Amino acid sequence: MGPGPGRPDGGTESADVDGPAGGGLPDPVPEGDRARRRRPSSVALVALVVLQVATIVVFGAITATRYPLWSVVDEGAHYDNVLWIAEHGSLPVLGQTPASEQELAIGQGLYPRHSTIDVSTAGLTGLSYEAFQPPLYYVVASPVFHLSGDYRTKAYLLRFFGLALLLAAAALLARLSRWVLKERWLVGLSVGLLVLMMPGVITRAVTISNVSLAFPLVIACVTEIWIAWETTSTRRLVGAGALLGLCVLTDLYLVELVPVFVLGALCVLWRRRTRTDALWAGAGGLVAILVVLPWVVFNEIHYHSLTASALAKREQLAVVNPHHLRDTVGAVPGLTVENLFTPLMPQEWGSFLPAHPFLGQLATDFEALLIAGSLVLAVALGRRLVTTGYWILLLPWVMNLLACWYIDLDQQWLSGSMVARYTYPTLPLLALFAAAAALTVLRTPRVVLMATAASSVFLVALWISLVPIIHAT
Repeated sequence: MGPGPGRPDGGTESADVDGPAGGGLPDPVPEGDRARRRRPSSVALVALVVLQVATIVVFGAITATRYPLWSVVDEGAHYDNVLWIAEHGSLPVLGQTPASEQELAIGQGLYPRHSTIDVSTAGLTGLSYEAFQPPLYYVVASPVFHLSGDYRTKAYLLRFFGLALLLAAAALLARLSRWVLKERWLVGLSVGLLVLMMPGVITRAVTISNVSLAFPLVIACVTEIWIAWETTSTRRLVGAGALLGLCVLTDLYLVELVPVFVLGALCVLWRRRTRTDALWAGAGGLVAILVVLPWVVFNEIHYHSLTASALAKREQLAVVNPHHLRDTVGAVPGLTVENLFTPLMPQEWGSFLPAHPFLGQLATDFEALLIAGSLVLAVALGRRLVTTGYWILLLPWVMNLLACWYIDLDQQWLSGSMVARYTYPTLPLLALFAAAAALTVLRTPRVVLMATAASSVFLVALWISLVPIIHAT
């Protein structure tokens, strides 16, 4: 077994929310009085979590129904991928599959009348330009597409499917928090739910795209890696490998989980150095490869490459970077702080906070608490970062940053990869890390609970302020 939460020596924590962090002299308060003392705090924590989940449901539903079709972040092209798979039973081919008549007509506000766009002369608009994406989300979403014969209704059904996936991610986050924090799992869940409440996360989850499936899959994959590490079970690595393959089959950015899987497997094998365990760990890696292999074969046949990313770059470069400007290594720190460290708002609502200085300041404080606070806590943990296993929660986000840096500098899409939405699937893990690390360093949950409650109130207030602008996006 791995060491207990916040205890590098493997000791157990006190089960109460307000009680001591474990160790030291016995609490002189009788058990019955302790139970009565902690009950109000426990009820308040449950109420906070219920409020957070309700916030996700309510504002997710409002965004799904009020946000115009289509979102400016390529929603129509993602819709086209689902449409093609649902109606043709095959994957779209980048550069060959045209944008659908229905998607163009909906975007013009003409549906059910025909679109006036000629796809043969419309350039990128006339193409299914997201066809280079891994196919899993579109395949999984295609049955939802058949629930209605109206193509506008299909779009809204897909949006609510995204909301359901976000709620599934919340449930999986609760499971992971139970493994990591044991009796204090509700504290970790409440901090993680702050990320799922963010306007940027909810908006990207309910507007049609593959990121909505990435949320639950990333959490599920990291959970299996955590369980393998804590229980020293190489057999759990097979499930982790399968989930890793599904992650890559959903979003290429999720290849960032490969180092997490490898390091987790090496840690387990360090403690169980047998041939059988090595075979189980190898089987996990093999399963990951086999899950992704059919899509790779498809790419080799159609694009003569492992992915169609190079073709996608050529297809989109005239639109996203018409002047062929290039980012440099020197620009990376500034872009990281300005873009990747400001994940609260979706890109299309970026002008809202500057127009509301008070909310803007609270937003800055919230983002600093999440990002900078996590980094400070990682340093404060010292060697406990390794002995507690909390590195498993932090490393996916760190690798996410490295992936964004590499893609931006190597592919030169002009900051196209230095956008906060590409870090969204790993942010719930970062938040859970922050909660676990804070409980370890501070030895009391009071500060964490107060910060979480205040942040929740802020996010609800922010959402209420945003509702009037959703329909005008």
